[in-house]
Amino acid sequence: MIDIPPENEAEVRNRDLAIAAASQAADACAELLRFAREGDGVMTGPFATEVVEQLLDAAKMAMEVEGLEGSEERTQVYGAVVKFLEGWA
Repeated sequence: MIDIPPENEAEVRNRDLAIAAASQAADACAELLRFAREGDGVMTGPFATEVVEQLLDAAKMAMEVEGLEGSEERTQVYGAVVKFLEGWA
């Protein structure tokens, strides 16, 4: 693997967001796979973590990395996700 240093602060921020998004998505995917293998083993519901919120948080961060310019639909989705996640993290 080749590590290419970031060119500026914006790229550093985007890389940090990408790592955080991947981590959230991986945790959610692991919980989904656990549920698929073991079923509902948690008293509070099917999942031991907040899978939907983790996946939405990962999507939000991915959208921030990609940028929202030129897409009204993405801007609306981003706003709805941000509103949904308020107070979660």
